[in-house]
Amino acid sequence: MESNPRRLLDEFIPEALGKQFVIPVYQRKYTWTVKKQLIPLMKDLVGLIEDDTKQKQHFLGTVVYLENVIEYKTERSIVDGQQRIVTMFLIAHAMKSIADNEFRAREIDETYLQNYSEPIGSRYRQRLYPSVADGNDYLIIAEGRYDEIDKTGSSNIVKNFLYLQSELRDLVHKYGFDRVLYALKRFTIVYIKLDDRDNAQQIFESINSTGERLTASDLIRNFIMMDKSNEEQTTLYRKYWRRLEEVFDSSKEMEDFFRYYLAAMTGEYSAKHVLYQAFKNYWRDQKELNYDELLEKLVRYSSYFSSLYLKEPSGKYADVLKDFQNIESMMPAPFVLELSEWYYYEHKINEFQYFEVIKVINVYQIRRYFNGDDTSRVSKAFPTYLKNVKNYTKKYGFENIIDIVIYVLVTKNQSNNMALPTDKSLKSKFSNMNAYAMRLTRWLLEKIENKGNSATLDMSELSIEHIMPQASTPYWEEKAGVTGEEYTELVNTIGNLTLVSKPDNSKAGNKDFGSKKKIFEDTLHIHMNKSIHDLESWDKGTIESRSNHIIEELILMYPYLRSKENYEQNKNRNIYLSSKGVKATGYLNEDETVVIYAGSEISQKVKNNSSNSLHEDIMELIDDGIVEETVGGLQFVQDYLASSVSKAAGLILGGSKNGWEYWKDSDGMIINDSLRKKEGIILQNNCIQANSTV
Repeated sequence: MESNPRRLLDEFIPEALGKQFVIPVYQRKYTWTVKKQLIPLMKDLVGLIEDDTKQKQHFLGTVVYLENVIEYKTERSIVDGQQRIVTMFLIAHAMKSIADNEFRAREIDETYLQNYSEPIGSRYRQRLYPSVADGNDYLIIAEGRYDEIDKTGSSNIVKNFLYLQSELRDLVHKYGFDRVLYALKRFTIVYIKLDDRDNAQQIFESINSTGERLTASDLIRNFIMMDKSNEEQTTLYRKYWRRLEEVFDSSKEMEDFFRYYLAAMTGEYSAKHVLYQAFKNYWRDQKELNYDELLEKLVRYSSYFSSLYLKEPSGKYADVLKDFQNIESMMPAPFVLELSEWYYYEHKINEFQYFEVIKVINVYQIRRYFNGDDTSRVSKAFPTYLKNVKNYTKKYGFENIIDIVIYVLVTKNQSNNMALPTDKSLKSKFSNMNAYAMRLTRWLLEKIENKGNSATLDMSELSIEHIMPQASTPYWEEKAGVTGEEYTELVNTIGNLTLVSKPDNSKAGNKDFGSKKKIFEDTLHIHMNKSIHDLESWDKGTIESRSNHIIEELILMYPYLRSKENYEQNKNRNIYLSSKGVKATGYLNEDETVVIYAGSEISQKVKNNSSNSLHEDIMELIDDGIVEETVGGLQFVQDYLASSVSKAAGLILGGSKNGWEYWKDSDGMIINDSLRKKEGIILQNNCIQANSTV
């Protein structure tokens, strides 16, 4: 690595005669503005002009570049300092445009702006090759086509050139051309010439770790393109990266997509602060695919993401996708991205299978939501679900994909906190919930109303109305037969809510039921309101009955799922543990190791005890992303292989446990009596407890 101070216009740029300064595609657009950077810069220039010693210099900062030879042409790829470099070239162009004769203009052109050894039209003719986004505006200025400049546009290249042209013309008029040019030659930089591309990458990352931080997607773009020539970068940008930018509105959205993509590829979620490193690791591990194949795959997956989450659904399965989008959950993103690859690209599954699996995921998410289950519990489970589905399809084939997904999501989770809620659970929990506070309540009411309708009603202008008002009155307390806290709980249940126009909502207020019915007459085309209108009274029993009816409708639309098959190697080796309020599920292997399934809970005892080795093991599992702390406590979010039955029990319950006495088989019998290999084993109760370390 070489580092030296240099005057920009007097040394650094003239010394690079025949070379081209290149702003790589991965760099951001030219962002300097007149107000923030150029006005202070011109003030500094005036200070240099008026310096009587003629020795004063002004330091602009550092320029970092990597020099490449491409087809016998030398490119200086700017890793850092593009704003300073581009601005000095704009200054040189402005001085050329205001030169008082053609000889001065030619001198500036030859010294700073053009490589005259290159033919007109060659991409190496101009000494500066700007970013793709700024290229057209800069070329108009560089070729002297000033009458074509769009003075009303938003380009900083154009705005800054016009300002510099005007300001420098005034300074030349006041001080003379030579004096201004001599002052400009005293703007200095320290340049750093890098030796290799790895060095360039490290420095780029270091530079951008301070100040305005780049997003992981910015760094990923740089990583992909830095080791390519500018021509190759431009091709990659136009062919692939621009297509990614067209899908996502911001770098932040793209960053989220990369998390889901990597989770689909690797089976693990990457935390945001390590996403860039995780992507580099993944990219470098891809030996089977070339650059184009890898980038095409990224673009392909982004199109899946757009279809699933961003585009308005249409076609035969529009309702399925609308449900999926309305849930507004990114939890299954890694799963459905890979599912899309199997359907659209690899053709392993057909259209029916694809959308049936999405329906399964919808049922899983919707029932858990209305059951009041903590969504964070499954936030990192879907990559594990994907791994399991891949394993089972490898053995049993994709023709069973729907049933396999049901097995992984439902059957394997029946006894843990990631379980699909039963009908009984839904009826019990949802009927007593504050439905008014739930984000999906309006969606559910609309869904029920439109069920079976040939033409979907537009209910976008309607609002949720409490039939029995939120503020209690003597009339309503008497009618409902409840007061105080019981009234407050009842009034927000799903059975007491409907959809009316906003004006009607305001008019209804705390009015009696008869008055509210007259107001509801404006929305009798809504079936649920007609049903309410036909009633003679509205009380606790009516509300509870209507709640039950709505929940029954929910259950009919999103029924409980059951797999037809058990896809484990041995159908009888599924095990579970339920003790001290903790639930876990797993699989007992033939070698008596245990796979602890994702969703299994961990006792608070383990978390709260910071003095033993078991706690340290759990903390290591948390660091590895296998265990996660949720609202309800600690739980496994990925399947985990424990080296023994007792160690598995110890991880779950804490302390030293005889796992053979805690784990039970699918029939509810302790596995010591059903699944344990007892040949040649003498069981002594005081000796069988194992040390519960991982």
